[in-house]
Amino acid sequence: MRVEPASVADAADLLAVHVAARTAYYHGFLDEEVLAKQNTRDPELYASIIRDPSRTVRVARLGDELVGFLMIGPCYHPEPDPAVTSQLYQIHVHPDWFRHGIGSALHAEAVSIWRAADVLAARLWAWDFNTRAHAFYLAKGWYRDGREAPDSPRVGNHRMLGYRLDLPRETQ
Repeated sequence: MRVEPASVADAADLLAVHVAARTAYYHGFLDEEVLAKQNTRDPELYASIIRDPSRTVRVARLGDELVGFLMIGPCYHPEPDPAVTSQLYQIHVHPDWFRHGIGSALHAEAVSIWRAADVLAARLWAWDFNTRAHAFYLAKGWYRDGREAPDSPRVGNHRMLGYRLDLPRETQ
């Protein structure tokens, strides 16, 4: 497996991974018809994100197959702590490849990017029902900081919970 920068040519495959992953975590929480409608997206959205210089997108490949990706960039919402300067928007792995170390490799890449940019703390938001994501991020050193996304969309009574990862400077 290798992790590398995404290219615009990856947009349709990135979309396919995103749809498969979000379908897995929304299953049982979002009406199938609503989910199908939300999953109808244009690959150009992903191409525009890849082209955006404020975003960093990396893909994980097994051979020629794109099996996962990550997206990071500036925080969507003002942060009360100025040390939090970047947000992990997404790490998605195709469900066929869950528990194969792909998410961990993508997470390690995000941490490496943040360290190179001297990011001291990062933010992410995860649905309260996404227990797989919670377990993954807690195991990677993230912690719940009591925040909820200020404009949190709702899925029934569910909300998006805030997590923070502190990245102290490494001493030599």
